[in-house]
Amino acid sequence: MDKVKLGIIGLGRLGRNHAINIHYKISNAELTAICSAVQEELDDIKIEMNPDYATLDYMGLLSIEELDGVVIASNSAFHCEMICNAAKAGIKNIFCEKPLGMTLEEIDLIKEIVERYQVNIFQIGFNRRFDKSLIKMKEQVDKGFIGKPILIKMVNRDPASMAEYIIKFSPTSGGLVFDMLTHDYDLARWLIGSDAGIIFGIGGVFAYEGLREINDIDNCTISIEFKNGVMGLMETSRSCTYGYHVEIEIYGTEGSLRMGTLPNKDKVVSFNKDGASIECIEWFFEFWEPTFEAEIQHFANCIQSNTQPIVGLIDGYKAVQWAFSAKEAVDKRTVIKMK
Repeated sequence: MDKVKLGIIGLGRLGRNHAINIHYKISNAELTAICSAVQEELDDIKIEMNPDYATLDYMGLLSIEELDGVVIASNSAFHCEMICNAAKAGIKNIFCEKPLGMTLEEIDLIKEIVERYQVNIFQIGFNRRFDKSLIKMKEQVDKGFIGKPILIKMVNRDPASMAEYIIKFSPTSGGLVFDMLTHDYDLARWLIGSDAGIIFGIGGVFAYEGLREINDIDNCTISIEFKNGVMGLMETSRSCTYGYHVEIEIYGTEGSLRMGTLPNKDKVVSFNKDGASIECIEWFFEFWEPTFEAEIQHFANCIQSNTQPIVGLIDGYKAVQWAFSAKEAVDKRTVIKMK
Protein backbone atom coordinates (compact mmCIF):
# COMPACT_ATOMS: atom_id res chain seq x y z
CA MET A 1 0.00 0.00 0.00
CA ASP A 2 1.25 3.50 -0.85
CA LYS A 3 2.46 5.71 1.94
CA VAL A 4 0.05 8.23 3.42
CA LYS A 5 1.00 11.71 2.20
CA LEU A 6 0.78 14.19 5.08
CA GLY A 7 1.12 17.95 5.33
CA ILE A 8 1.91 19.85 8.52
CA ILE A 9 0.74 23.37 9.39
CA GLY A 10 2.90 24.84 12.14
CA LEU A 11 6.51 23.87 12.83
CA GLY A 12 6.96 25.04 16.41
CA ARG A 13 7.77 22.70 19.30
CA LEU A 14 5.04 20.11 18.52
CA GLY A 15 4.92 20.60 14.75
CA ARG A 16 8.65 20.00 14.37
CA ASN A 17 8.37 16.90 16.54
CA HIS A 18 5.57 15.57 14.33
CA ALA A 19 7.62 16.29 11.21
CA ILE A 20 10.57 14.34 12.62
CA ASN A 21 8.37 11.39 13.51
CA ILE A 22 6.67 11.27 10.11
CA HIS A 23 9.94 11.56 8.20
CA TYR A 24 12.13 9.24 10.25
CA LYS A 25 9.90 6.88 12.25
CA ILE A 26 6.51 6.26 10.62
CA SER A 27 7.09 3.82 7.81
CA ASN A 28 3.66 4.08 6.17
CA ALA A 29 3.65 7.89 5.94
CA GLU A 30 5.70 10.56 4.22
CA LEU A 31 6.15 14.24 4.93
CA THR A 32 4.87 15.73 1.68
CA ALA A 33 4.19 19.35 2.60
CA ILE A 34 5.11 21.80 5.35
CA CYS A 35 3.86 25.23 6.31
CA SER A 36 5.03 27.78 8.86
CA ALA A 37 4.66 31.51 9.28
CA VAL A 38 8.31 31.54 10.39
CA GLN A 39 10.70 31.36 7.43
CA GLU A 40 13.56 29.95 9.50
CA GLU A 41 11.44 27.01 10.72
CA LEU A 42 10.36 26.33 7.16
CA ASP A 43 13.92 26.45 5.82
CA ASP A 44 15.27 24.13 8.53
CA ILE A 45 12.78 21.36 7.79
CA LYS A 46 13.02 21.88 4.02
CA ILE A 47 16.82 21.42 4.09
CA GLU A 48 16.77 18.47 6.48
CA MET A 49 13.76 16.48 5.22
CA ASN A 50 13.20 17.78 1.68
CA PRO A 51 9.38 17.63 1.47
CA ASP A 52 7.84 18.23 -1.96
CA TYR A 53 6.16 21.46 -0.85
CA ALA A 54 7.11 24.22 1.59
CA THR A 55 5.00 27.33 2.00
CA LEU A 56 4.34 30.28 4.31
CA ASP A 57 0.66 30.22 3.29
CA TYR A 58 -1.40 27.44 4.88
CA MET A 59 -4.20 27.92 2.34
CA GLY A 60 -1.65 27.01 -0.32
CA LEU A 61 -0.89 23.78 1.53
CA LEU A 62 -4.61 22.96 1.74
CA SER A 63 -4.84 23.19 -2.07
CA ILE A 64 -2.30 20.39 -2.65
CA GLU A 65 -4.41 17.64 -4.22
CA GLU A 66 -2.17 14.65 -3.44
CA LEU A 67 -2.33 15.12 0.31
CA ASP A 68 -4.09 12.32 2.18
CA GLY A 69 -4.26 14.23 5.43
CA VAL A 70 -3.24 17.37 7.29
CA VAL A 71 -1.67 17.79 10.73
CA ILE A 72 -2.54 21.13 12.36
CA ALA A 73 0.06 22.09 14.99
CA SER A 74 -0.31 25.86 14.88
CA ASN A 75 -0.94 28.31 17.70
CA SER A 76 -4.22 27.35 19.41
CA ALA A 77 -5.82 30.65 18.42
CA PHE A 78 -5.81 29.53 14.75
CA HIS A 79 -7.20 26.00 15.20
CA CYS A 80 -10.81 26.91 14.42
CA GLU A 81 -9.96 28.89 11.28
CA MET A 82 -7.59 26.22 9.97
CA ILE A 83 -9.88 23.26 10.69
CA CYS A 84 -12.82 24.96 9.00
CA ASN A 85 -10.78 26.01 5.95
CA ALA A 86 -9.28 22.53 5.66
CA ALA A 87 -12.74 20.97 5.64
CA LYS A 88 -14.01 23.49 3.09
CA ALA A 89 -10.94 22.83 0.91
CA GLY A 90 -11.88 19.15 0.72
CA ILE A 91 -9.35 17.73 3.19
CA LYS A 92 -11.00 14.54 4.41
CA ASN A 93 -8.53 13.53 7.11
CA ILE A 94 -7.49 16.05 9.79
CA PHE A 95 -5.33 15.77 12.88
CA CYS A 96 -5.37 18.81 15.17
CA GLU A 97 -3.49 19.50 18.36
CA LYS A 98 -5.62 20.33 21.38
CA PRO A 99 -7.53 22.45 22.19
CA LEU A 100 -10.14 21.98 19.51
CA GLY A 101 -11.10 25.66 19.77
CA MET A 102 -10.71 28.64 22.08
CA THR A 103 -14.38 29.45 22.69
CA LEU A 104 -17.66 27.54 22.93
CA GLU A 105 -18.77 29.28 19.73
CA GLU A 106 -15.64 28.01 17.96
CA ILE A 107 -16.13 24.37 18.91
CA ASP A 108 -19.79 24.52 17.85
CA LEU A 109 -18.71 25.96 14.49
CA ILE A 110 -15.98 23.34 14.06
CA LYS A 111 -18.39 20.51 14.79
CA GLU A 112 -20.92 21.91 12.32
CA ILE A 113 -18.35 22.46 9.53
CA VAL A 114 -16.58 19.11 9.97
CA GLU A 115 -19.90 17.29 9.78
CA ARG A 116 -21.28 19.38 6.91
CA TYR A 117 -18.22 18.90 4.71
CA GLN A 118 -18.04 15.20 5.62
CA VAL A 119 -14.52 15.04 7.00
CA ASN A 120 -13.82 11.33 7.22
CA ILE A 121 -11.19 11.04 9.96
CA PHE A 122 -10.79 13.73 12.60
CA GLN A 123 -8.28 13.09 15.37
CA ILE A 124 -7.55 15.42 18.29
CA GLY A 125 -4.06 15.53 19.84
CA PHE A 126 -4.72 13.96 23.23
CA ASN A 127 -1.45 12.06 23.04
CA ARG A 128 -1.69 10.61 26.54
CA ARG A 129 -4.31 8.12 25.34
CA PHE A 130 -1.41 6.42 23.53
CA ASP A 131 0.77 5.92 26.63
CA LYS A 132 1.35 2.19 27.21
CA SER A 133 1.02 2.47 30.98
CA LEU A 134 -2.29 4.32 30.72
CA ILE A 135 -3.60 1.86 28.14
CA LYS A 136 -2.82 -0.93 30.62
CA MET A 137 -4.51 1.02 33.41
CA LYS A 138 -7.65 1.41 31.27
CA GLU A 139 -7.65 -2.33 30.53
CA GLN A 140 -7.34 -3.14 34.25
CA VAL A 141 -10.24 -0.85 35.12
CA ASP A 142 -12.42 -2.38 32.40
CA LYS A 143 -11.57 -5.91 33.58
CA GLY A 144 -12.69 -5.06 37.11
CA PHE A 145 -9.25 -5.44 38.67
CA ILE A 146 -9.99 -2.71 41.25
CA GLY A 147 -13.69 -3.51 41.53
CA LYS A 148 -15.96 -0.50 41.31
CA PRO A 149 -13.99 2.76 40.82
CA ILE A 150 -14.43 5.18 43.71
CA LEU A 151 -11.92 7.96 43.09
CA ILE A 152 -9.54 9.16 40.39
CA LYS A 153 -6.72 11.49 41.48
CA MET A 154 -4.52 13.31 38.98
CA VAL A 155 -1.41 15.44 39.50
CA ASN A 156 -0.05 17.57 36.64
CA ARG A 157 2.92 19.81 37.49
CA ASP A 158 5.05 21.83 35.09
CA PRO A 159 8.61 22.77 36.10
CA ALA A 160 9.38 26.19 37.56
CA SER A 161 12.27 26.42 35.10
CA MET A 162 9.72 27.26 32.37
CA ALA A 163 8.37 30.35 34.18
CA GLU A 164 9.41 32.90 31.54
CA TYR A 165 7.95 30.79 28.72
CA ILE A 166 4.71 30.16 30.63
CA ILE A 167 4.04 33.86 31.24
CA LYS A 168 4.72 34.64 27.57
CA PHE A 169 2.60 31.72 26.33
CA SER A 170 -0.38 32.20 28.66
CA PRO A 171 -2.33 34.87 26.72
CA THR A 172 -2.67 32.62 23.66
CA SER A 173 -3.00 29.27 25.48
CA GLY A 174 -6.29 29.95 27.26
CA GLY A 175 -4.73 29.88 30.72
CA LEU A 176 -3.86 27.18 33.23
CA VAL A 177 -7.15 25.28 33.34
CA PHE A 178 -7.76 25.45 29.61
CA ASP A 179 -4.19 24.66 28.57
CA MET A 180 -3.08 21.98 31.04
CA LEU A 181 -6.15 20.30 32.48
CA THR A 182 -7.95 19.33 29.27
CA HIS A 183 -5.41 16.49 29.01
CA ASP A 184 -6.33 15.36 32.53
CA TYR A 185 -10.05 15.63 31.94
CA ASP A 186 -9.87 13.66 28.68
CA LEU A 187 -7.90 10.93 30.45
CA ALA A 188 -10.25 10.85 33.42
CA ARG A 189 -13.45 10.51 31.37
CA TRP A 190 -11.77 7.83 29.21
CA LEU A 191 -10.36 5.84 32.14
CA ILE A 192 -13.58 5.71 34.14
CA GLY A 193 -16.03 5.88 31.24
CA SER A 194 -18.07 8.91 32.29
CA ASP A 195 -18.43 12.65 31.75
CA ALA A 196 -18.32 15.18 34.57
CA GLY A 197 -21.54 16.12 36.33
CA ILE A 198 -20.53 18.60 39.03
CA ILE A 199 -17.33 20.69 39.27
CA PHE A 200 -15.82 22.81 42.04
CA GLY A 201 -12.42 24.50 41.90
CA ILE A 202 -10.05 26.84 43.69
CA GLY A 203 -6.77 28.34 42.59
CA GLY A 204 -4.62 31.42 42.44
CA VAL A 205 -1.28 33.06 41.78
CA PHE A 206 1.27 31.62 44.18
CA ALA A 207 4.55 31.91 42.27
CA TYR A 208 4.38 34.17 39.19
CA GLU A 209 2.97 37.64 39.79
CA GLY A 210 3.17 38.28 36.05
CA LEU A 211 0.22 35.92 35.52
CA ARG A 212 -2.06 38.05 37.67
CA GLU A 213 -1.80 40.90 35.17
CA ILE A 214 -3.09 38.68 32.35
CA ASN A 215 -5.89 37.10 34.41
CA ASP A 216 -4.24 33.69 34.76
CA ILE A 217 -3.15 31.54 37.73
CA ASP A 218 -0.28 29.15 38.39
CA ASN A 219 -1.82 26.56 40.76
CA CYS A 220 -5.28 25.10 41.27
CA THR A 221 -7.28 22.10 42.42
CA ILE A 222 -10.56 20.90 40.91
CA SER A 223 -13.03 18.47 42.47
CA ILE A 224 -15.39 16.56 40.20
CA GLU A 225 -18.36 14.29 40.64
CA PHE A 226 -18.68 12.25 37.47
CA LYS A 227 -22.11 11.26 36.17
CA ASN A 228 -21.46 7.62 37.12
CA GLY A 229 -20.76 8.64 40.73
CA VAL A 230 -16.96 8.40 40.66
CA MET A 231 -15.20 11.20 42.55
CA GLY A 232 -12.32 13.07 40.92
CA LEU A 233 -9.56 15.32 42.18
CA MET A 234 -7.23 17.19 39.83
CA GLU A 235 -4.26 19.20 41.05
CA THR A 236 -2.14 21.22 38.67
CA SER A 237 0.85 23.52 39.06
CA ARG A 238 3.22 25.57 36.94
CA SER A 239 5.77 26.10 39.72
CA CYS A 240 7.22 22.66 40.46
CA THR A 241 10.84 23.17 41.61
CA TYR A 242 12.02 19.58 41.10
CA GLY A 243 10.91 19.04 37.49
CA TYR A 244 7.94 17.67 35.57
CA HIS A 245 5.54 15.46 37.51
CA VAL A 246 2.47 13.55 36.34
CA GLU A 247 0.77 11.15 38.74
CA ILE A 248 -2.50 9.23 38.37
CA GLU A 249 -4.33 6.93 40.78
CA ILE A 250 -7.65 5.16 40.39
CA TYR A 251 -8.91 3.77 43.70
CA GLY A 252 -11.69 1.20 43.77
CA THR A 253 -13.61 -1.13 46.05
CA GLU A 254 -11.09 -3.93 45.51
CA GLY A 255 -7.77 -2.20 44.87
CA SER A 256 -5.84 0.67 43.36
CA LEU A 257 -3.95 1.46 40.17
CA ARG A 258 -1.13 3.99 40.17
CA MET A 259 1.17 5.57 37.61
CA GLY A 260 4.01 8.06 38.08
CA THR A 261 4.20 7.97 41.90
CA LEU A 262 7.81 9.13 41.60
CA PRO A 263 8.84 11.29 38.62
CA ASN A 264 12.01 9.27 37.96
CA LYS A 265 14.16 10.25 35.02
CA ASP A 266 15.65 6.73 35.06
CA LYS A 267 16.13 3.81 37.44
CA VAL A 268 19.28 5.18 39.07
CA VAL A 269 19.24 6.07 42.77
CA SER A 270 22.28 8.09 43.92
CA PHE A 271 23.74 7.79 47.42
CA ASN A 272 26.25 10.09 49.13
CA LYS A 273 26.78 11.91 52.44
CA ASP A 274 23.56 13.88 51.84
CA GLY A 275 21.48 10.70 51.53
CA ALA A 276 19.64 9.03 48.67
CA SER A 277 18.32 10.92 45.63
CA ILE A 278 16.78 10.36 42.22
CA GLU A 279 16.96 12.61 39.16
CA CYS A 280 13.55 13.84 38.02
CA ILE A 281 12.04 14.25 34.56
CA GLU A 282 12.61 17.82 33.37
CA TRP A 283 9.90 18.47 30.74
CA PHE A 284 6.77 16.93 29.24
CA PHE A 285 8.45 15.99 25.92
CA GLU A 286 10.80 13.73 27.81
CA PHE A 287 7.96 12.04 29.73
CA TRP A 288 5.49 11.62 26.87
CA GLU A 289 7.89 11.31 23.92
CA PRO A 290 6.73 7.84 22.68
CA THR A 291 3.10 8.99 22.61
CA PHE A 292 3.71 11.70 20.02
CA GLU A 293 4.97 9.14 17.53
CA ALA A 294 2.18 6.74 18.45
CA GLU A 295 -0.64 9.24 17.88
CA ILE A 296 0.57 10.20 14.39
CA GLN A 297 1.18 6.54 13.59
CA HIS A 298 -2.43 5.93 14.59
CA PHE A 299 -3.60 8.77 12.34
CA ALA A 300 -1.73 7.31 9.36
CA ASN A 301 -3.08 3.82 10.11
CA CYS A 302 -6.65 5.13 10.33
CA ILE A 303 -6.30 6.81 6.92
CA GLN A 304 -4.95 3.63 5.34
CA SER A 305 -7.56 1.34 6.89
CA ASN A 306 -10.42 3.87 6.76
CA THR A 307 -11.17 3.40 10.46
CA GLN A 308 -12.10 5.98 13.07
CA PRO A 309 -9.46 7.13 15.60
CA ILE A 310 -9.69 6.24 19.28
CA VAL A 311 -9.81 9.94 20.18
CA GLY A 312 -11.79 12.19 17.89
CA LEU A 313 -13.93 15.27 17.35
CA ILE A 314 -16.40 14.66 20.19
CA ASP A 315 -13.57 14.03 22.67
CA GLY A 316 -12.03 17.38 21.77
CA TYR A 317 -15.45 19.05 21.90
CA LYS A 318 -16.29 17.73 25.37
CA ALA A 319 -12.87 18.65 26.76
CA VAL A 320 -13.34 22.30 25.76
CA GLN A 321 -16.88 22.35 27.17
CA TRP A 322 -15.54 21.02 30.47
CA ALA A 323 -12.62 23.46 30.49
CA PHE A 324 -14.92 26.49 30.36
CA SER A 325 -17.04 25.12 33.19
CA ALA A 326 -13.93 24.27 35.22
CA LYS A 327 -12.45 27.75 34.67
CA GLU A 328 -15.70 29.33 35.82
CA ALA A 329 -15.69 27.08 38.90
CA VAL A 330 -12.14 28.18 39.77
CA ASP A 331 -12.64 31.87 38.96
CA LYS A 332 -15.87 32.14 40.97
CA ARG A 333 -15.03 29.49 43.59
CA THR A 334 -18.42 27.98 43.00
CA VAL A 335 -20.06 24.69 42.04
CA ILE A 336 -20.88 24.27 38.35
CA LYS A 337 -23.30 21.66 37.06
CA MET A 338 -22.52 20.24 33.63
CA LYS A 339 -25.37 19.61 31.22
